[in-house]
Amino acid sequence: MAEPTATSAGISLTMLSVALLGPMAGPYALIAFSSLAGALWPLFADETASGRAGAWLLLRCMLTSVVLTAFIAGIAQSVWGIPENEMLAPVAFLISALGNGWRPVIEAFGAAIAALLGKFGEGRK
Repeated sequence: MAEPTATSAGISLTMLSVALLGPMAGPYALIAFSSLAGALWPLFADETASGRAGAWLLLRCMLTSVVLTAFIAGIAQSVWGIPENEMLAPVAFLISALGNGWRPVIEAFGAAIAALLGKFGEGRK
């Protein structure tokens, strides 16, 4: 019986995708592992009703962290001058460790924007 062989086109496509996407895999792996470590804190602290609820909490914390980490690390770089690649792990950890505590953060952010818009509106009168 003949053994399966890979075509050269398949190998070339694999090598091309690794060459193009390989440099991005490192930071994303760092963000994913840091967000997993941070998401374990609210998972252990929260009384989840089922395994599915716990998995949903873990996934929600990790996805929030993956989406927001690069943005917040970029802001930290522009404000404090700390290189963005050094801020990825701590930011990802802290975002996912916040867990379900995002509601007060978003409310405070909304209040700050409302106050800023109020000052802007008063200056136009």
